[in-house]
Amino acid sequence: MNNLLNLLGIARKAGKLALGFTATSLAVRKGRAVLVLIATDTSPQTKDKIERLCRRHQVGVYYVADRNALGRALGKTSQAVIGLLSPEIGEALKTQLMARTE
Repeated sequence: MNNLLNLLGIARKAGKLALGFTATSLAVRKGRAVLVLIATDTSPQTKDKIERLCRRHQVGVYYVADRNALGRALGKTSQAVIGLLSPEIGEALKTQLMARTE
């Protein structure tokens, strides 16, 4: 999990993240988001809305840490929805996520 959160911190410094529901939704609609990360403790309504949008635009959705852990990795207090804008970092994150589930 730490490697995944470290990659998110690097992506944040590189300006390759859309933070929050509104920014992420816009990035998905414009075709800029490579994948979307959702905190495990996000509200069901938010989860449903972002999942439907991502399905419609064929963007992968992954559930990671809770909002506080995501926020700490990004230098914020909490973060529920994150859109990743970099294909390279996206591949590295997918590798980390797949290793975590095995």
